[in-house]
Amino acid sequence: MMTLRVFSQQTVGGHIGWNMGIMIFLLLTSNITWAVENEDIQKGKVIYQESCQHCHGFAGKGDGEMASYLTPPPSNLASQTTQAKSDKELKDVIMKGREGTAMAGLEGALEESQLIDLLAYLRSLKP
Repeated sequence: MMTLRVFSQQTVGGHIGWNMGIMIFLLLTSNITWAVENEDIQKGKVIYQESCQHCHGFAGKGDGEMASYLTPPPSNLASQTTQAKSDKELKDVIMKGREGTAMAGLEGALEESQLIDLLAYLRSLKP
């Protein structure tokens, strides 16, 4: 109850009102969420650079330094096809790899939080 009362305290022009209080709350919490998401993306980028970039390339387009040596070539992670996959589908490929390709699974190499960070970075590659 005290939190709600803070939103209805008097200001110079009168009462803030419930709508204004809710808007302020949403603005404050959205900024906090944004900062956490950015941090996760940055951690994911580091994992990507260490574990994925050699094949998938700087921007995830499948054009990394090793790509020309691989058959079939690495997937374009920024493509609409890849980005349309569910989080579960992408997590499965990351953890188990893809049979018949050079894509080895990272199971045992990544903790769940690292996998989530990597997935957040991969989603940021969306065109």
